[in-house]
Amino acid sequence: MAEQWDVLVIDDAPVVLDAIHRVLAAEGLRVAVAADGESALAHPAAATCRLVLLDLMLPDRSGVDVLRAFRARRPDLPVVIITGYATRESARRAMEEGAADYLPKPFEESELLAVVRRALGDRAAAPEEGRA
Repeated sequence: MAEQWDVLVIDDAPVVLDAIHRVLAAEGLRVAVAADGESALAHPAAATCRLVLLDLMLPDRSGVDVLRAFRARRPDLPVVIITGYATRESARRAMEEGAADYLPKPFEESELLAVVRRALGDRAAAPEEGRA
């Protein structure tokens, strides 16, 4: 059986990946990270995660392209766009493409956790039955 992941974080900034990983892991979530779209889509977590946090600006392709790829593979998977280049237009476009939410950078830990909890529902930090 493939390893189960709660969240896949895709961002090209190591400091962002580390910070999000630290915050979510402290909440008991299993977090996988990727620095670009191609490695994210190829990551084992892409098939098993319950949530994707996706930077809008990636070095190899746009976050919207990666969002579309996730929507095609797993239509019910919540994908939250995170971006340091927040505009009304980018937010509108992301939501039209199927993003579950949109979180402008920089964000507070509490904002991140609120978005993750909304996207995951009541099971945000609770391990599923039978999982260690």
